[in-house]
Amino acid sequence: MSESTAIALRGNAYQAALRNAVALWAEATTAPTSLRRDELAHDKREAANSFFSFVGKHPSEVTPLDVTEWRRELEARNLKPATVYARISRLSSFYAWVMRDPTLGQVINNNPVRLARPKAPKAYQTESSKALDDTQLRTLVNVVRTKAATGDIVAKRDLAILLFLLLTGMRRSEVIGLRGGDLERAEDMLIVRNKVKGGDYVSREVRDPQVQVALNDYLECCGRLRALETNGPLWTRHDRAGKSGAQLTSHAFSHNLKSYAREAGIEKIHVHQTRHTFARMVAEETGSMMETQDALGHRNLSTTRVYVQRISIKRDKHSEHISKRLSEGK
Repeated sequence: MSESTAIALRGNAYQAALRNAVALWAEATTAPTSLRRDELAHDKREAANSFFSFVGKHPSEVTPLDVTEWRRELEARNLKPATVYARISRLSSFYAWVMRDPTLGQVINNNPVRLARPKAPKAYQTESSKALDDTQLRTLVNVVRTKAATGDIVAKRDLAILLFLLLTGMRRSEVIGLRGGDLERAEDMLIVRNKVKGGDYVSREVRDPQVQVALNDYLECCGRLRALETNGPLWTRHDRAGKSGAQLTSHAFSHNLKSYAREAGIEKIHVHQTRHTFARMVAEETGSMMETQDALGHRNLSTTRVYVQRISIKRDKHSEHISKRLSEGK
């Protein structure tokens, strides 16, 4: 009996097939080239399976009211609006995928999520996306640096990652997904080449010596100084007596960052705040929205304005030169 035929049945016979169908959907709808493929596929499976466990119905019997009740249950657990929206959107994706199947589409021909999905939350408007101020930033970095100084290999790794995030403004997936071959040493800097949002490849200079020092300290501590000569993951897990293991996931780093933040007196934090913090500091140093846009790699200035609501003081870069030209010939 095929998965399609089995899931079309009623009673207990479809349960295993439903789980398999969810797994097939998650794999089929997650880009193979994504740096977070395993994590994204896991989140999709988790969303769909948790819904069907909650509702206890065959997929064809689910109604918009069932989806609404699930949404209320998620909200009652104090999940963020963006998280609730993402989980419901994944459920909608599952139904759309099922309905395209020639066999399943005859049994499941309606997407109950369409009438129950909430409005998408405004991007980056939550408390967790706000930039850290300078005091919070210094305290957070000092907490991680102090732990790293004790020889804690995980803290050494996390310090290098945190400095990459803060000093380059790179996205979480871009930093966590770095491989040894993406970095090149050039005189007094690192050159990082990676695939960014939108599919483009970008090379950027990282001149601050703190990044290289922290990276070298981490790689030396875990015996991986030759990592930059390979195409293996730059960051690995260290669960067994400090030994290198599988590639680090962004979820694992995010969990650690929250722990460091609590020690620094920061109640809530999200990895994406490092990018907002980078944007704030670039805007304050340059006084230019255009330069901030370029530093973040945004294609549209409107996106940059979400990160930096306004430039408090526009830097005077031109009056001295203009005044000099006005004085010439006197």
